[in-house]
Amino acid sequence: MIAITKQKKTQSRVQANVDSKIKNIAESVVKEVALTPTAVIDGLYHEIAVTGKIPLDFSLTSEQMANLELKNTIKQLPVKKLRTQKEIEDFLTMKINEIYTAFIT
Repeated sequence: MIAITKQKKTQSRVQANVDSKIKNIAESVVKEVALTPTAVIDGLYHEIAVTGKIPLDFSLTSEQMANLELKNTIKQLPVKKLRTQKEIEDFLTMKINEIYTAFIT
């Protein structure tokens, strides 16, 4: 085991290329567990230095992961912008008709 002693802190920059989709999903998970990418990487490097292993576990529950996947899916849905009063009225009328039709069938 490597002993880590307290010394004056110096910092170095760590850069990596990561697939954009994976990065976005991973950062959503990191945010969900109230951490930052820097904290995760710092913790990872510290654990590797102390134990010689790469085993960090900042994980979400199944329910949290399902909620996160739902949020990410919703973000990808197209959004129609309603710019005029008529567009808003038409949209609401259409939705009311859809709801009414769903209840009577």
